[in-house]
Amino acid sequence: MLRLCPRRFVWVLVLALWAVAVHAKEFVYHYVSLDAAVPSSFLFFDPIVINDSGRVYGNLYSCGNTNCDYLAITNAVYAAGTLTTLQPGITYAVNNEGTVGGSVLIDPINFIEQAALFHGDSVELIPRQPGESTSHVIALNDPGTALVASSNASGQLHFVLYSHGRATPLDFGPTVTNPDPRGMNNQGIIAGIENKPLNAPRGFRFDPRTREATLLTPLPTEPDAWGLGINDRGDVLGYSFVGGGRERVGVWDRDAQFNTYFVEGTPEFPTISNRLVFNGHNQIVISFVLAPDSEKLKYSYLVPKPGVRLNVADLVENLPSGANLSFIADINNHGDMIGSGNTGAFLLARVDASTAAAPASSLSSGNERHAIPPAAAAMLRRYMSRLHPLKPGAALP
Repeated sequence: MLRLCPRRFVWVLVLALWAVAVHAKEFVYHYVSLDAAVPSSFLFFDPIVINDSGRVYGNLYSCGNTNCDYLAITNAVYAAGTLTTLQPGITYAVNNEGTVGGSVLIDPINFIEQAALFHGDSVELIPRQPGESTSHVIALNDPGTALVASSNASGQLHFVLYSHGRATPLDFGPTVTNPDPRGMNNQGIIAGIENKPLNAPRGFRFDPRTREATLLTPLPTEPDAWGLGINDRGDVLGYSFVGGGRERVGVWDRDAQFNTYFVEGTPEFPTISNRLVFNGHNQIVISFVLAPDSEKLKYSYLVPKPGVRLNVADLVENLPSGANLSFIADINNHGDMIGSGNTGAFLLARVDASTAAAPASSLSSGNERHAIPPAAAAMLRRYMSRLHPLKPGAALP
């Protein structure tokens, strides 16, 4: 048996702590309240995507009638301290050209949508598929190709690629029979979850050009896997996990090998999560942490490299007192993040030479909150649960 002498153990511990401290100094953020920019005629802003220009795209909500029985939704963009309305519609995805992919809400009571692209002041409705009841854009890449989810009246899902006015139904082939697509990169390669029978999900990667589908399997230590996104390098973000227990956060490389970045759900790190985002540099953000109770829905973590996990709150230089950063919606290639917590919606602007010189109006740290009527809050919870399902064994508080 290898024995580590006490002096050597101390040096190993010091080096590990030093490595974490070095990475913490590399990632410094300024907290910007997005609620403070919400026009008075709206209830709140839900940030969805931040592109590489630093613009934040999302949805402004207002009451659809005097009793607020339903929500009226308008997509909007935040830049340089100002939140600007775009079009009545719902934002799901944005590319770096500024085109918004989402939907127009046809029936707000029953939440019936029609997939659409928003080009500045114009709206391009994506034609209904045969038998379609509702649809929305899942992903949109820089060349302008949209990945669309289309559902019929029975709730059966079909997927379509839409580009330059032409819709092409997707056939994932015999390998992926029950797909849940979660992302698409600029090469048009799609990643997501294959919901296999008997509750044994797998990640997948699918290239529509070659019709090649690859199942992304968990490590031998876990039974299940989720694929949650893909970047332009072809890396797929996801979990190798045990439902309600140990889960490895990491990426599958182009050879479909899973590379572990961090392990949670262990005695040493008992937290588990249900939300992952990453960027082109494989900087992973873990959020929607559900356990244990002392940390439930309070913290998010940045994993800048394998084996290093940083509490995002510790990296924010002006975090409002009592604020938590429970949900991170997106991270761009610069490292800027957007999300929401108990003080509302926020932008975490990564501090460097350019952001340090930014005007004070774009780095506001106000934390004004907008009250959400109970009926509207209940509807929003149903809407968000559809967007962010939980892994097996996890439960909301």
